[in-house]
Amino acid sequence: MADLRNTSMLYKLLPGLLWLQGYRRDMFKSDIVAGVTIAFMLIPQGMAYAVVAGLPPEYGLYACVVPPIIYSLLGTSNKISMGPVALDSILILTGLSVLAEPGSDQYLELAIALTFLVGVIQSCLGFLRFGFIANFLSHPVIVGYTSAAALIIMGSQLENLLGVKVQGGNIFQLVYQLLQQFTHWSWATVGVGVFGLLFMILPKQIFPALPAALLLMMLGMLAAGFGDARSYGVDVIDYVPQGMPSLNMPTLSVSEYSRLFPVALTVALMGYVGTMSICKSQEKLTDKISPQPNQELVAVGLANFVGALFKAFPVSASFSRSAAFRAAGSLTQVSAVTSSLFIIIVILYLTPLFQQFPLPKALLSAIIIVSVAGLFKYALMKQLCQQNKLEFILLMVTFWMTLLLGVQQGLLIGVALSILILIYNTANPHMTELGAVGDGIYRNTSRFSQAVIRNDILIFRFDAPLYFANKDFFVQKVYHWIQDRNSNVLRYVVFDAEAVNSIDSTAIIMLQRMIENLGEQHIKFIITNPIGPVRDAIKESPLHAYMCEESIFSTINDAIVFIDEGINRHPQHALQTNSQL
Repeated sequence: MADLRNTSMLYKLLPGLLWLQGYRRDMFKSDIVAGVTIAFMLIPQGMAYAVVAGLPPEYGLYACVVPPIIYSLLGTSNKISMGPVALDSILILTGLSVLAEPGSDQYLELAIALTFLVGVIQSCLGFLRFGFIANFLSHPVIVGYTSAAALIIMGSQLENLLGVKVQGGNIFQLVYQLLQQFTHWSWATVGVGVFGLLFMILPKQIFPALPAALLLMMLGMLAAGFGDARSYGVDVIDYVPQGMPSLNMPTLSVSEYSRLFPVALTVALMGYVGTMSICKSQEKLTDKISPQPNQELVAVGLANFVGALFKAFPVSASFSRSAAFRAAGSLTQVSAVTSSLFIIIVILYLTPLFQQFPLPKALLSAIIIVSVAGLFKYALMKQLCQQNKLEFILLMVTFWMTLLLGVQQGLLIGVALSILILIYNTANPHMTELGAVGDGIYRNTSRFSQAVIRNDILIFRFDAPLYFANKDFFVQKVYHWIQDRNSNVLRYVVFDAEAVNSIDSTAIIMLQRMIENLGEQHIKFIITNPIGPVRDAIKESPLHAYMCEESIFSTINDAIVFIDEGINRHPQHALQTNSQL
């Protein structure tokens, strides 16, 4: 019994171990092959995304080692690849470049402290069970933001592809400045970059499983080494420190951490949202465990927290790499551990090769551009334009604001607009008049032209929680319908509350006043289909005396029968509350 309790506690602390139950030799072989395959992707991608973030390329390798191992023990998904991500990198660059010069010692210290702070934020939110926050980033905002970020990331690599330096600015200013510098372009660098782009695109169409990025990196290093690329003006990476970094704790002041907090919060939320999106999209009914939002926050947070101690920059799950993770045959996070061990070997023994065979930066830029091109979601934009114009406008506002103002500002504007739309929709929900279309069946009169409306009865449905923000809308709509009727004929107002899942004290006071006002006009207010929580709220409110067999009914049809015949056929169902269970 004690062993069972110990085992249960171990799985609770390290849920990633649950995937190892029933682990077989053939699964291990598949995981090993997949792990080595993913390592071939991670090495060039990690280095490239570190460069995007304004960091030395070795920081990308460090981010591919410790964080995936931590996630493999704490995460609840066996289908995602944890490591550097393009969106995180551009957020880091834009957030930190206003505080320090990219590449400077201060910048590097801030980047590691940022990783540490991101880990703290994500872990704390997970422990506090705030996993639901992912729901506040709507699909249009994410599509608009990621599509714009993809263009910004690609634009940021044009300097390395053209061999010139400009002052920067937004994507349009950057392109304009690069065109002005046309006569100063390094054509040798342009040639290397174009070759890299073609190599990343064309072979993939014939050999989809080809590790094009790694092969391009190796060929580029050989060519740059034997061909002396520096002598032609091609900028190269010729030094990557050998060995793992020593354990190091960021030493910033409280004021410096406070300046980092807005950037850290943005990176933390976007990293978590991306991770959960991949987890949920790949979830299967046959999985031993389902992705748990709060545990995922803890897992990603502690991966970043511990990674910061080893000079890793913020990590999260990658869409493209996770797809390759599964396609390579990965069955568990043993693949991720294998990748990490493989990269450790590279860091310990192979980095001195960069001195003899330097890596052209233009090739890293080509890898980055092709890797992030898939983040531009034109098909989803077109689809949303056809489905929902308001959400398409939200997408485009987020897209253009991100391009013009920057990734943080664009994301904040998109989230703010999403919340405003949410508030507007809940304050102005769908509310419709109903008519009879058959025996006991009532439907929206604006959709069903054959719906029959009785002159003495107004029947309507309210499709939202009834609370303080929409109670005025409710009143105005009901009174508008009443005013359109003959006041000498109308005798009953029937409120179908089937779609109302909650009601607050403000709305109850509003209903009480409406019932009294209608009573003065000799109009009876009737509620049908109230669900349990609504009945409970009414029972415990000043309206409790209103809960009787003449006012609350199980169905609209029961209410009509009572109006016509004076009989409530199911009062026990209509009036049941918690106190009666």
